[in-house]
Amino acid sequence: MIGVISMSTIKNIINKSEYDVLGLLPCPIKVPVEIGFNEMIDDLGDQCDFKYLVEGNANYEVMWMDESSDIPSKNDLPKIIISSGVNSFYRKDFRTKAIEEKYFKKVKDIEEELIENDLIDLESNYYIMALNYLVMVIDLTKLDGRNIPQSWEELLSSEFKKEVAIRGKKGRYCETTLFSIYKDFGMEGIKKLSELVGQGGHPAEMVKNIGKGIKESPTISIIPYFYAKLLKNNKSAKVIWPEEGAIVSPVTLLVQGDSSKNLENVVNYFISEDVKSICKNASVPHPMDYLKYLKENNYKLNWIGWDFISNNNINELFLELNTYFL
Repeated sequence: MIGVISMSTIKNIINKSEYDVLGLLPCPIKVPVEIGFNEMIDDLGDQCDFKYLVEGNANYEVMWMDESSDIPSKNDLPKIIISSGVNSFYRKDFRTKAIEEKYFKKVKDIEEELIENDLIDLESNYYIMALNYLVMVIDLTKLDGRNIPQSWEELLSSEFKKEVAIRGKKGRYCETTLFSIYKDFGMEGIKKLSELVGQGGHPAEMVKNIGKGIKESPTISIIPYFYAKLLKNNKSAKVIWPEEGAIVSPVTLLVQGDSSKNLENVVNYFISEDVKSICKNASVPHPMDYLKYLKENNYKLNWIGWDFISNNNINELFLELNTYFL
C-alpha cells in the first residue's frame, strides 16, 4: 500500500545522521528477518558501530514522487537501504545521478539464469533480494453467474465495474499494478482498470471480507500471493494466477561502495541463505527461488523490466496514472 509522507519526514528517515542501515521490509518477512538481524547485532556486541532501523515497509513508505522534491546526495543516504516496490529510488533522475556518481556497488556476481529473465540490473546498482507478486482473488459468492477472468486482459474487458479492489488509498494506488497494466495495455488499459476499481485498501482487509456476503466488499481483489494463501481453506475464494503472469513488486537492496567491514556483515546477512529461506517460506522469494517455482508450476512472471524503468520517468508516470482513479 502506498503511503503519503512529507519530505521532512523522508529526510528524517534517510538522513545519514539518523541511520547507516535502513531496512523497510514487507509485512510477512519483517518479524523473522528482524529477529535474525538482532541476533547478528548481539554477536557484534561493542563492535556494532552503526545506527540502524529495521521496520515494516507499511510504516515508512519511500515514495517522494512530487516533481518539486529534491534528489538526495550520496552522503544524505544510509549506507545500506532495503525498500519495497518501484519507489523513488527507481526515479529516472535519481537513477541517473546514482549511476553517474557511483552511489552503489554490485552486491553479487551476475547469474545467467537471472539475466535471461530480466531480473538483474546489468548496471549493478540495484540488487533484487526478494519478489512480492500479485494475483487475482475471486469472491465466488458475488459472481452471479459471470465468468472468472483468467488473465489481466480478460479482467480489463470484464463486467466487474467498480467491483475490483487494488492496494492503495487516497489517490495513491499500487504502483507495480499500474505500471504493469500500462506496460501491456497502454493508457487505454489504465482507463479500463479505473472503471473496474471501486476501492483501494490493505490486502488484509480484502482477505478478511471474502465470502462473507458484505455488500461493499469487492468481487475481485488484486493482492500479494502471501495474502491469497491465507484463503486456502476458504471455499468461497478462488485464486487466479493470470495467464500473462503475476505482477511482480521488487524488494530492493542498495549498498554504497564505501561501507565498513561491520556493514559488510549486514549485507552478508541480508543476502544469506537464512534470509532467502525466510523469504521463500513467506511467499516473497529470492528471484532464483521464484524462477524455480515458476518452472515447477508452469506459471509466468510479469515484471515491468529494466528497459521500462530506464525509458520512463517513473515519478511522472506514477502521478499521471493515478489521475484516472481520482
